Amino acid sequence: MDIRMSEVKVVVADPVTLTEPEPVSEPGNDTHLPDFLDSNPEAIEAMKKLLEQKLEAGEDEESLELLKKLVSAQPENQEFRFLMARLLNEMGEVEPAREALEEILARNPLSFEALFENALIMDSCGEGEKVITRLESALEVAKNENKDKEARDVRLIIAQVQFLQKNVDEALKSYDELLSEDPNDFRPYFCKGMIYSLIDRNDEAKVQFAKYRELSPKKFEVEGYIRTPLSRMKLFGSDEQN
Repeated sequence: MDIRMSEVKVVVADPVTLTEPEPVSEPGNDTHLPDFLDSNPEAIEAMKKLLEQKLEAGEDEESLELLKKLVSAQPENQEFRFLMARLLNEMGEVEPAREALEEILARNPLSFEALFENALIMDSCGEGEKVITRLESALEVAKNENKDKEARDVRLIIAQVQFLQKNVDEALKSYDELLSEDPNDFRPYFCKGMIYSLIDRNDEAKVQFAKYRELSPKKFEVEGYIRTPLSRMKLFGSDEQN
């Protein structure tokens, strides 16, 4: 299914005012750059500002080179690796994107961001049944480790995949089950509102979005289920719970 969440941003999120960053000089290709960056936090910050500029300008190749340097300098920083995976996918480099996501999941099998992005890629590649199987395996891991929040996050992703695979009734049922367990979790309300709006059940959508706005933190933007410019990406995971 080709439906993605970009349509919903105009319904839910308020416009974001971005401050134009100051120009930053691009670092050279020194072979010792990773060691230099690792020992110079200010250089990392400079590269991050430069990366934001490149992403905003749509300079994907340059952005990718910067991300590779940042990943090399800080291999434990999964944010850089995930951002690289997102960018690779948007550039049409699906297999390298999947490899980067698998590296994240090897370290943290319950990474919300990596599981969600990997599910989207698998679904777009026609691996519908494998997507659910992969997510159910992650759910078992969470249950076996008694990680209730992570298990709930995986179930949210499963519901999203059900919707993407046109199993609308199953998706709505999954969200209802999540709400019956925790009616204060604002995320299922948003997702249900999104589904209702896309199938022209607008009155029901308004009810769900109203409940979402009532429960969600102030100034919170639902970004994990919305495809946004990479430089503004903010993932909608377990850390954003009420």
